[in-house]
Amino acid sequence: MQLPSAEYFLLSIPEAHVLLITINRPKQFNALNPEANFEMSRILDWAEDTDEIWCIILTGTGGKAFCAGMDLVNWNKDKSSGVNTQGSGETMPPTGFGGLSNRGLARKPVIAAVDGYALGGGTEMALACNIIVATKKSKFGLPEVKRGVTIAAGGLARLARAVSYQVVSEIALTGRHLTAEEFKKYDLVNEVVENDVDIVQAALVWAKKIIANSPDAIFITKFGIMLAMERASMVEATNEWMNSEEAITWRNGANLAEGLNAFANKRAPNWKNPAPLRKKSKL
Repeated sequence: MQLPSAEYFLLSIPEAHVLLITINRPKQFNALNPEANFEMSRILDWAEDTDEIWCIILTGTGGKAFCAGMDLVNWNKDKSSGVNTQGSGETMPPTGFGGLSNRGLARKPVIAAVDGYALGGGTEMALACNIIVATKKSKFGLPEVKRGVTIAAGGLARLARAVSYQVVSEIALTGRHLTAEEFKKYDLVNEVVENDVDIVQAALVWAKKIIANSPDAIFITKFGIMLAMERASMVEATNEWMNSEEAITWRNGANLAEGLNAFANKRAPNWKNPAPLRKKSKL
């Protein structure tokens, strides 16, 4: 399988069916400039449309930061030169910060492996992931108000739906940093590990649990979760889900028959890559 070329990211397959995306801007604490935002969105589009990829892990290089958000130094240069495109389609794609924070009806599970600072857009991306694993030293936060900007890439809405009104107000209006343990207390982090633990290996433990299951069932289940979050009515979300192209692909796929046959014959299932959707990623 040929991985996409990338300037700001390191791409690898650490385990069959798992794509590891490593933000590779350590001097900038893995902050993303506009070019990196669009590049990561293209990588995620590719992963969504590649049947061999069942799960994605996102991390940052350097051991100091997962992602420190928008490259404010780059933004300051643009603003000083009279260019003010922040929040427009020129600084990030419609799919949000890193092409992830405002991504809509995606099917592939994403795991955030956080080791260090995840601030601003970094927290917004983490909140868009299905699983977050973080070292004890990691810090989360939405400090945009401290810099005169706002949380404009989808993370504010996600946070408001995940925690109480008072908690989202505390995080967003004070701009303070929160520890990994605090984020776990708010059910925003799945696992906190010691600082000397290899964070990618810790994330791979979760990835292996996911890809041990039918990829068709994984994809349709995540799609259902996303619809439930995006739609106002649970009944309408369920009906739309079960009548979707994704549901048709799952229903007609070989892995559904394989799972039932394996259960009936008391054997382990042998999952295959799912049948491709007739229409590819629309994100």
